Amino acid sequence: MASLNEMIASGEVCRCLRSKKLHYQGATTEPEGYIPATVEGWQGPFWCVHTQSLLGPDGKDADSETCRPGRGCCETA
Repeated sequence: MASLNEMIASGEVCRCLRSKKLHYQGATTEPEGYIPATVEGWQGPFWCVHTQSLLGPDGKDADSETCRPGRGCCETA
């Protein structure tokens, strides 16, 4: 499954969605047996860059399921 970085780059989720794992997922070589984190495995917390909280500008949850194209405040790459 795709990482949050990859989902933002492909426009699957809003580019303003953040998670602490976003800052340490990289294109580095991983040790043998490493299982990468996927969005489905994350329980959060996510936050919105605009509000700096768990809610987006529209007052709804900021997470990988709801911060997608079609939402009024969603900004894709």
